[in-house]
Amino acid sequence: SFINHSELSLENYDIETLKVIVVDDSKLARKAISKVLRNLGIECLTEFEDGSHAIAYLTENPVDLVVTDYNMPEVDGVALTKFIRQSEKHEHVPVL
Repeated sequence: SFINHSELSLENYDIETLKVIVVDDSKLARKAISKVLRNLGIECLTEFEDGSHAIAYLTENPVDLVVTDYNMPEVDGVALTKFIRQSEKHEHVPVL
């Protein structure tokens, strides 16, 4: 693991209930990112293969963090981030 738990400042968050979506057209990348997040204690993970699926999910569900690829077919990370920033419900959500 590259991240040391003692270096994280997560005391303001209940890490076990943090809702995170991982968006990447590469299944291998999604699994690797999800593994890192699970190693940090994040269990509420949802994965999507492109931004259009993530946008459909976001219209119905709140999230605490979005981890997205930049280059994807159909709806890329830029378009997904623009959707999030223009959404009253999600404009505050961090995007990585």
